Amino acid sequence: MPELPEVETVVRTLRPHVAGRKIVCLKEVQKPCFVEKSLPCTRARGLFVHKVVRRGKFIVCRLGAAVCPCASLTLDAEHAGNQAAALFEGAAEDDLYWVTHLRMTGSFMAYEVATSAHESSSADASCDTQPGRYTRARARLAGPGADPGLVGAGQDGTGQEGCVLLFNDVRTFGRMFLGTRAMLEAWPAWTRLGPEPLTMGAEAFAQAIRGKRSIKTVIMDQHVLAGIGNIYADESLFAARLDPHTPADSLSLSQKLELHAQMVRLLRKSIAECGSSIRNYQDADGNVGAFQNSFAVYGRAGSPCPVCGTILQKCVLNGRGTTFCPVCQKRP
Repeated sequence: MPELPEVETVVRTLRPHVAGRKIVCLKEVQKPCFVEKSLPCTRARGLFVHKVVRRGKFIVCRLGAAVCPCASLTLDAEHAGNQAAALFEGAAEDDLYWVTHLRMTGSFMAYEVATSAHESSSADASCDTQPGRYTRARARLAGPGADPGLVGAGQDGTGQEGCVLLFNDVRTFGRMFLGTRAMLEAWPAWTRLGPEPLTMGAEAFAQAIRGKRSIKTVIMDQHVLAGIGNIYADESLFAARLDPHTPADSLSLSQKLELHAQMVRLLRKSIAECGSSIRNYQDADGNVGAFQNSFAVYGRAGSPCPVCGTILQKCVLNGRGTTFCPVCQKRP
C-alpha cells in the first residue's frame, strides 16, 4: 500500500497536470469507486482545481467554480506535511473536495493530450488515454490556455486539448469521495486522521505514543499518526533500535524522541527519492521510486542484518508481516 512518501510523490507529480485547470468530465468507469455518501461525480464538471494536497495517505483536490491562479505550495520535504493546513484557506462555501485513497494498488496516470483519443495519430497514445481493464475512474481536464467558455461542450471531454487522468486499481480497494467541506468533515475516514509525522513536534509525538499495544501497532494506527504503514514502521523501528513487540508505554522519553527523529529522517529521505516502488507503485508520470534500494529490514527476512550480520527474522504482529533484527532490536 502506498504510504506517506509515495502519496506525497503522487501529489507532487499530479499537481502540474491538474492545478488551475477546469474539469471537463469526471466519470466512474467501474463501480464501486466513489464512496456511498459522496456526491455524484458529475458535480465536478465545470469546476477548477484550486489546490492539490496530501493528508495522511489521502490525495485531496479542492474544486471551485471560479478561475484560480492556484498558488504553488512549497514542495520540499520539510513542508510536505503542512499542505493540508492550507487546504481550506480562501475556500468558498460552494467549493467541493475530491479525495482519493489509493489503498493497496491504486494509481493515477496523467496524460497530456493535444487531441481526443479518437483523433490521435498515435495508436499507443490512444490506448494509453482510454480506460483499461483496471481503470476505475477517468477525468478529462482542459488545457492551461483553454477558453473556459468553450471547454466542456462534449459530455466525455473529447476533442479538447488538456489532460486525461486515469485512476487504475488492480485490487479494486481504492476509493474516491466528492463532497462539500461539511460532508468531508463528517466523513469518519477523514475526521479520525491523526497528526502528520513530519509536522508534529517531537514532544507531541512522544505524548501520542502510549498504551499497552506494541509500538509498531501504535505508530501504524492512522488515528495516532497519519501516513505510516508497514514499510516505514519496520524501517523506523530498526533505525531507532526498538523491538516492534515493545509495549508503547514501556518506552522511555529518550527512546520515543529517537524514534521520532529516525522516522522523520527516513520519511524525508524517501520523499527525496520519490518513495518506494514495490509491486505496482508509480507516480502520476509513470516513474518509479528508489527508496526500496535503501531498505534495511523491510522485505529482507532471512538476509543478514546490515549492521551486525545476524539473520533478520520475520513474524506476524497484529496481522502484519514484521521484519526485525533480534540483536540490534533487543526486547526490553
